[in-house]
Amino acid sequence: MSQFQNATQQWVVGIDEAGYGPNLGPFVMAGVVAKWKGEGDWVESFKTLSRSAKKKQDSKPLVDDSKKAYAKEGLEGLEKTVASFFSTSETLGNWLKKKSVFGIGDLSQENWFKPEEDTFLPTFDPSALYSINSLNFLEGGFDSFDCRFFILPPLAFNEVVEKEDSKGAVLSKGMINIFRHFESNFSQDDSVFGFVDKHGGKNNYAATLQNILNKGLILAGQEGLSESNYKSFGADQHWNFKILPKADVKYPMVGLASMLAKWMRERLMKQFNSYWAEQVPGIEPTAGYPGDAPRFYELIKEKAGGLGLGKEKVWRSR
Repeated sequence: MSQFQNATQQWVVGIDEAGYGPNLGPFVMAGVVAKWKGEGDWVESFKTLSRSAKKKQDSKPLVDDSKKAYAKEGLEGLEKTVASFFSTSETLGNWLKKKSVFGIGDLSQENWFKPEEDTFLPTFDPSALYSINSLNFLEGGFDSFDCRFFILPPLAFNEVVEKEDSKGAVLSKGMINIFRHFESNFSQDDSVFGFVDKHGGKNNYAATLQNILNKGLILAGQEGLSESNYKSFGADQHWNFKILPKADVKYPMVGLASMLAKWMRERLMKQFNSYWAEQVPGIEPTAGYPGDAPRFYELIKEKAGGLGLGKEKVWRSR
């Protein structure tokens, strides 16, 4: 793409979230970054190396709207995609200590969190998936894949919302923290292209994005329903941002972030449901969304109170 010309190095960042709407369980935002060393359109190159939810299963990693991917291939399908891009033999708790930009301390306080679990469950060989996929993407022009998580259990979620008097502040805080933590990957004068799924009906992001920069200014271009885009001026890197609806479909790096966030949210909800099934035998699991969350909370609230878990520690205020 012409936007990648005349720069020392070029980076692509995608950010998306999972679990913004539920009343129960953690909110998870994920970011992914990769160095683009190829020629031409990185989007087309990425799509050639991966597959959408519409395609039949094959050796290529599934990268798409995570809800579609989860509906088609379940948690294992999400996990295979994550393992194809990010390799670790550490426990989930230790990996998250390295990859979380915010919230790991709060998550560690949750009664249901099981940090001792392996990051990737033993239903397939994650090292083999990573070995094959990383080589294919390297040959396709992509290098240095990295990821970060921003995780807020209910109490931390409620504290952010109460402090800012805005639920949307959770999305802004997550985006800022993830972009800032990726800065260590970038050198002076690198070009960074960030793609983010739109935060509800919000169209104006300049003030929020300004918090990412150590110096310089964020200048707005188009701001509207279809897309909001921005560039930096006077910063250490050449930042370019596009924030738009359905970014996970149009830009596969956002799709990968969506898969990563959804996978982590579902992994944690599996632990959540397992814990409460032990505390309240016979309780049916929940996804935590408003249609079912009141039923679940009504069944656990007495036991939760006995464990010192007031409503603010279990139920999201908004």
